[in-house]
Amino acid sequence: MKRVQRLAVLLAPLALGGCLALPPDLPERQAAPASAPPDLLPISDLLAQRGDGPHTARLTTDDDPRAAALRARAQGLRGPVIAPDDRRRMEGSERRLR
Repeated sequence: MKRVQRLAVLLAPLALGGCLALPPDLPERQAAPASAPPDLLPISDLLAQRGDGPHTARLTTDDDPRAAALRARAQGLRGPVIAPDDRRRMEGSERRLR
């Protein structure tokens, strides 16, 4: 009997939900008015139209100490990935393994 009561308690909300009226249909969305696509411009024209911002001078000068430090760090990273001594040691071990 308890099983039937539990089932009735679970199914009653579902049965009552079936009796509810559905909400009225929502009006269809209005389509955006068609407009012409924007003109494509060459990048040189766009760059010529832009004005100099507050950071333009800072980006173009070479006396920025942070930029100099980054350039020095980049120069240090341009060397060989494997040090010459390590490369010789690796090549020697490769010959021994053959």
